[in-house]
Amino acid sequence: FSADPPPYIDGIRINSPHYLTKIKLTSPGPHTFTLVVSQYEKQNTIHYTIRVYSLCKFTFSKIPTPYTISKRVNGQWKGHSAGGCGNFRDTYRNNPIYQFQLDKNGPLLIELRGPRQYSVGFELITVSTVGDPGSCGFQKKTSGDYRCGFCYLEVENIFAGVYNIIPTTFLPQQEGPFFLDFNSTTPLKVSQLQ
Repeated sequence: FSADPPPYIDGIRINSPHYLTKIKLTSPGPHTFTLVVSQYEKQNTIHYTIRVYSLCKFTFSKIPTPYTISKRVNGQWKGHSAGGCGNFRDTYRNNPIYQFQLDKNGPLLIELRGPRQYSVGFELITVSTVGDPGSCGFQKKTSGDYRCGFCYLEVENIFAGVYNIIPTTFLPQQEGPFFLDFNSTTPLKVSQLQ
């Protein structure tokens, strides 16, 4: 996934048991860094230890997640409903459509997991909002570039209202199961429209 802003230090992506990096602080005062541990190519679950050494005082802690509610929806692209992305106008409209309702404003994280051999993505479309969302409002958002087996969209502050989500594979006729995971701070109701 692309990083915005780009990483301060972008480590070498290798499946090695050891990785060492050094951060040189060139200016005085407090600094905040985020450390992301990842695998070059996930083959199995990894267990790891992180050691941090410093000449100055520091704190090292897990970033708290704002999400208190999680909901998973199981779905599938099969036959007619394997419509592909918006480039395929004749079949795109056949994709599964889910509708969810949020009663309060707040952060939202949606993740789509599908077969690894397919590039997947989704569109999030505003149906209606409670009140005027102002600059927080949007007509449509996407999960970005289609990715192999996984994509996500995080909205820092989504307005209370009703939204549709359309999960798709990049190409039509790519059949298989998928999971849609919704993470929020307020309960949400999800139903399948098609």
